[in-house]
Amino acid sequence: MAIFGAPLEQADHAQRACSAALAMRDRLRALRSEWAKMGRPPLRARTGVNSGPMLVGNLGSRYRFAYGALGDHVNLGSRLEGLNKTYGTEILIGENTVQLVGDSFLMREVDQVRVKGREQPVRIYELLGNSGDSLPKEIKESLNYFTAGLEAYRQQVWQEALALFKKSLAILPEDGPSRLMAERCQIYQEAPPPTDWDGVFTMTTKE
Repeated sequence: MAIFGAPLEQADHAQRACSAALAMRDRLRALRSEWAKMGRPPLRARTGVNSGPMLVGNLGSRYRFAYGALGDHVNLGSRLEGLNKTYGTEILIGENTVQLVGDSFLMREVDQVRVKGREQPVRIYELLGNSGDSLPKEIKESLNYFTAGLEAYRQQVWQEALALFKKSLAILPEDGPSRLMAERCQIYQEAPPPTDWDGVFTMTTKE
């Protein structure tokens, strides 16, 4: 776990956290390429980034003493890391972090979820790159279909949403969020959620 903004205050702590996550991702991709040439198995890692008030400092007792962080937002960061496994992503960030970084990074909203052990739902975003990065045309097209599909999904127009997610997958067959949301649409077509459904997906495991 890495902490930004403590023990010394950093006004750009959210930007630093996102930049570090991207740097780790890019280095790991480079290592995977090198290891593949040597016949080594690929190594994968997941990152969750969250921002908010937390207790940071020397914690424990005289028998066990360490510098660390505690609080709801610390736990949520851990949950976000685990959610990458569900959505097939590498870096997920919470809405508090998104509000702090503004347009400094490229990202897409993935879903609105209620993680295990927390009543308040949170919008989750996939961190894609720095704002100055240029995404390939096919990735941009796939992301546009996903965004439109997510809107149709929240309006419970399952058939339209499914078609849009499938268009995204036709361009990027490995896109985890599109695959997961398409599966949900198929399930909801047969067994619709309650009439008071708010678009939030409730996670039943910690991942």
